Amino acid sequence: MKIAQDLPRLYRCFGHFANSKMSSVRMAEFPDLGTHCAFEQCGFLDFLPARCDACTKDFCQHHVAYEQHNCENSHLKDVKVPVCPLCEKPVPTGKNENVDLKVNEHIDRDCQADPRKKQAYKNRCSMKGCRRKEIIPIVCSDCKLNFCIGHRHTADHKCQGPQRNAFMPHVAHWRSKQASKPKPDTSNDEELARALQESLSTADRANLSPEEMDRRLAQQLQQEENQRQHVVSTNTSSSSARDSRCCLS
Repeated sequence: MKIAQDLPRLYRCFGHFANSKMSSVRMAEFPDLGTHCAFEQCGFLDFLPARCDACTKDFCQHHVAYEQHNCENSHLKDVKVPVCPLCEKPVPTGKNENVDLKVNEHIDRDCQADPRKKQAYKNRCSMKGCRRKEIIPIVCSDCKLNFCIGHRHTADHKCQGPQRNAFMPHVAHWRSKQASKPKPDTSNDEELARALQESLSTADRANLSPEEMDRRLAQQLQQEENQRQHVVSTNTSSSSARDSRCCLS
């Protein structure tokens, strides 16, 4: 009776023993099956290892990530945009560039976290596509625009010469039109001087071509001419209304 009660337990023990023997036999038949994890502190024999796409080494499922096995080539695949710790702005970084070096260059040149540095580097280059700023202004003697050290020569920034002379034909045309028309209440010379001053100051600040500057000045002169005509027509209509009231009275 006691032997019959112990039979299930004996069967289970024999099953575990048989499975362990069969597994050892299978391992003896396939000694090269599986790959050890390349992580030095692991070395686990994994039958389904995963290969890192950066360092091309085989790892187990617990150490396949870049940070888990301290991959030396993770910067080639795991591309992230670094953020400046001072101004908290993203720093553009290329695929094979050192992140720490780019952040240091950003802090030394372009970082605007320090208000004193922001005031110092305020002379921006007028060359199209250039974003460099200098501490001291470097003004071209021909076009009167500010440039950086790399574009300070006339050949480097494709200098087009003095751009103030481009306004002279429009000024002469505007004066000829004003000579043949009645003068309004305000002074035309003051309006012209104010328009030219605003246009020239804007042209000095912006990197505009002579054609674009001529077009903007022409538009401004045309707007002032339309305003002048509106003032003249308003004065004429008001005087006509007064004459009609006088006749009725």
